[in-house]
Formats: sequence, structure tokens, C-alpha cells
Amino acid sequence: MEALVRAATKIFLKEGYGLASIDKIATEAGISTRTIYERFKNKGELLSAVISRLIDRDMQSIAEVGELDLMEPEQALTLIGRTVASRLADPESAALFRIVATESQRFPELTAKVRAGGKAHLDVVLAGYLRRQMQRGVFLPDDPARAAALFTHMITAELQECLLFKSQESIGALDQRDHVARVVRLFLFGATPRRDRPANSATRPGNAHR
Repeated sequence: MEALVRAATKIFLKEGYGLASIDKIATEAGISTRTIYERFKNKGELLSAVISRLIDRDMQSIAEVGELDLMEPEQALTLIGRTVASRLADPESAALFRIVATESQRFPELTAKVRAGGKAHLDVVLAGYLRRQMQRGVFLPDDPARAAALFTHMITAELQECLLFKSQESIGALDQRDHVARVVRLFLFGATPRRDRPANSATRPGNAHR
């Protein structure tokens, strides 16, 4: 399975989604097309598996759920935010993102599959973390899935704009650590002054409002 996904990754990056074919992927993997169709209905599902593999790989670099819960919110959200940002900045991930974005109009079902797969993987970590913190009273009660989506969009919006309208090099010009720190600060504290907010909290991980 791993060899098949690696072969599919190589073909998608080389040919793009439109020109990639199950035959080419089978040849690259050294297996029959029948073997591929026994596992995947079409190449859209295969591309979704390719992107899910990248997300799984990146999510493994995040601390275990139990360890996240032991961190202060600012530390935990910073760790998650940096992992998501690093994934988008990775050349292989960036190329696959462009493929999906380019083909979204011609193959809307592809975009739906990829977004559903990616969102599901990230939500296991982020929405689950937020839900548990809400239950403990660390965060105000809210919709954890929606809160997770908003946090993710804040992290990825500028990076995705670079990928769509600029170049891979433009991402390198961004200070990702500062970007993530600003997002975490805005997510935790909002944009208005608060009397109970610790001074310079965003510059020192672990000083989130409790």
C-alpha cells in the first residue's frame, strides 16, 4: 500500500491530475491496474489517499493527545499551528495543493474528497483538543468543530494565497513563526484590550488566558 501511494504521488506531481492515469501509476508501482482498482474506485480516491498520507505524516509530529492536554493552550495551539503551516510550505504538499486547486472546477468531486479527508484528519487533533478544553472550562463553550475550522483558516489563508497567486518562494519570505504567534494570540484573546489579559502573553508560550 505504501509503495502504491508513493508511486501515485510521483505520477501526480509529474503529470498533474488530468494527465495522470491508473495505468501510469500501476507501471510506476510495478503492479497491475486490477490491484489498484481492488483498493480504489478511481484516481480521485487515490489522490485523496496521497494527501491523507501527507497529513498523517505531519500529524504524527504533533504531541500525543494526552501531552497536548498537559500544555498551556498557547503552547498547544502554537504546536498545531506550526505543524499545519509547515505542511503547506513543504514543496511536495504545495504542489499537490496547486493540483487540487487547478482541477477543482473540472473535477469538483476530487476537491470534495480531498477536503473531506484532510479536514477529518486535522479535526481529530484540533477539534478534539478544543472540545476537551471547553469541557474543562479552559475555553468558553462553543462549537469545537467550527472553532477548529476558523483557527485553521486563520493559519492557512495567507499561505494558500501565496500558493495560488504567487510562487513557492514567496512562502519562504513569510515569517511563519511570527504568523502563527499572531494567529494564536488573536484566537485566544481577540483584538480588544482585556483587563485580565497577562502582559505580553503572546510572546511567552504558556501564558494563555485561563
